Amino acid sequence: MKRALLSVSDKTGIVELANFLVSNDVEIISTGGTAKTLTENGIKITPITEVTGTPEAFGGRMKTISFQIGSALLFQRDSDKDVADANSLGIKPIDIVVCNLYPFKEVSRSTNKLATLIENIDIGGPTMIRAAAKNYKHVSVLTNPAQYDDFMQTYTQITPDFNFRLALTAFNMTAEYDQYICNTLNQDGLPIATTEAKTLRYGENPHQKAWAVPWKNNQSAVSLFNAEQLQGKELSYNNLMDADAAWKCTSELALNYPQKHITTIVKHSNPCGVCVGDEQTHSLETAWACDPVSSFGSIIAFNHPVTETTAKWIVDKFTEIIIAPDFTTEAKNIFASKKNLRLLQIPNKPANAKEKIIKSINGGLLIQEEDELHGYEFRTVTKTSIPSSYGELKTFGMIVNKYLKSNSILLAATKGSDLVIAGAGMGQPNRLDSLKMLAGPRAVNLDFNLSETLLVSDAFFPFRDSIDVAAELGIKYILQPGGSIKDQEVIDACDEYAIAMDFTGVRHFRH
Repeated sequence: MKRALLSVSDKTGIVELANFLVSNDVEIISTGGTAKTLTENGIKITPITEVTGTPEAFGGRMKTISFQIGSALLFQRDSDKDVADANSLGIKPIDIVVCNLYPFKEVSRSTNKLATLIENIDIGGPTMIRAAAKNYKHVSVLTNPAQYDDFMQTYTQITPDFNFRLALTAFNMTAEYDQYICNTLNQDGLPIATTEAKTLRYGENPHQKAWAVPWKNNQSAVSLFNAEQLQGKELSYNNLMDADAAWKCTSELALNYPQKHITTIVKHSNPCGVCVGDEQTHSLETAWACDPVSSFGSIIAFNHPVTETTAKWIVDKFTEIIIAPDFTTEAKNIFASKKNLRLLQIPNKPANAKEKIIKSINGGLLIQEEDELHGYEFRTVTKTSIPSSYGELKTFGMIVNKYLKSNSILLAATKGSDLVIAGAGMGQPNRLDSLKMLAGPRAVNLDFNLSETLLVSDAFFPFRDSIDVAAELGIKYILQPGGSIKDQEVIDACDEYAIAMDFTGVRHFRH
């Protein structure tokens, strides 16, 4: 490394870094306030005007943007042609860029004057940073004083991998910078910088505007956002939210039961009917029967191509969206009679897509990994054990319950050879209500024998009261994460009622 370009707004640590570079015989090119700070501290610099051949101009708006600087950063040192071009043009490589940007964010917090904001938009800085980051194999780019110590310690062993990590930080910084400018100057518009936003019919309610924006938040080539819509009116915000839940639940079940026919029926982002069965139309009928009232106006997802028989069964029901990997020609012809019915064609979501979930709060974003865990270990903690015949039902119950809004209680059951929802309670501030007022009564209304159902809780029981309610309902088998300081009290309550309970060690909150 022979030459470095230093141009920073935040001058924290810049003198120490510059001294380090000088001690390693690196020529320092600098400009503006950075050059002044370095010179005042006795550090020899090469003024950038000697490299560009032109003076700073237009009140400092033009300093670093030039063919000479851009070429010195971008030409590829391992390309004979690039090296030959650089030699013929008199371009000497710049190997290190140290740059952070005009403090637009800080300025915007102290004023809303447009002229002041505009003057604090950095142009040359992002240009240099992006050029250096693009050529990371040959150029190190430092965009934060926090990186300086690591860089100096690694200096004699810098690799392309190290530079790539610096480049990712640089691209992230320029993206955040531009996004903040967009949000500040366009306060009434879409809060995401994109040219690909699609305006939706409306948001959660008709008086709310809404947009759909593509976002690479997973490592899969398959995405619900890009699902092919074969027919039907435009999708709304709620349609997409519900479709996402139905597709993910079906896809995850398909990972565990690939040969089975899975039907997931979703209403307001909660599965209200789910069946894992041996034949598609039967699976649909059984899932619909889990909650016929909620199935009205629902979204339905299948894990196999929709057949003519399935289409005939569903065509006279009111549904919003049908999701499947494919539709037979006969099925599409049947659905064509319902012009508003949306058909979404998309493969099942693959395992371990490493999806990120993004939600907003006032003034910020909350980001987390999607809950893609689908393998479980069950540990019996009571004197009585859950029968081994419930093995598949345990996995089914854990997956389906994961997609219910917290606090959730699922009663899973077998119906012949099918795995189904017997009853569910979700979206409650306490799971006692989910069990006593929702899941239990629903299962009773559908004539399930509660002593044969499997109760799945999304989180641990903090007290024995839920066990008392389960016993009143006749429930004999329970799955829960465990981990409460009252675990022993809960276990003792189960033993008192001869209830079998397994701990899973996995919590599945979904807010």
